[in-house]
Amino acid sequence: MKTVISLALLSIACSAAADVQNIKYVYDDSDAVYSIVSSVDSGTAIQATVQRSGAYFTNYTKLELDCANRNVRHMGMYNSLSGVEKAQFDQMQGRIIDGSIADEVGKVLCKDTTLTASQVAPQTEDLPTETPTDDNT
Repeated sequence: MKTVISLALLSIACSAAADVQNIKYVYDDSDAVYSIVSSVDSGTAIQATVQRSGAYFTNYTKLELDCANRNVRHMGMYNSLSGVEKAQFDQMQGRIIDGSIADEVGKVLCKDTTLTASQVAPQTEDLPTETPTDDNT
């Protein structure tokens, strides 16, 4: 009976681990591993919970990404998933900075939602203007 329960728990743990997606982000500790442990599409934004696992501790933060406008709202850093889930987002949004954790998460989660520059503001070519000539000279 214990073997059956152990196998059931192992299969649940393996399926939960399959949802975790590691991301490439080297900021403060080259041995730390950053992973997206959950994400939810909330209409105009994507909320993502990111786990940082290092040699001495693991912590979590939550981001809300506005992919189309490249904006982000952060929450604080917490030692547990339950702590980060109870926290409120910052009221202010900021721009996503290239190379930041928000940028790396956005590269994974926003790939199907971001607008290209041509969709946001179509390019128009400047046409040369013609000046009238006087043929009576």
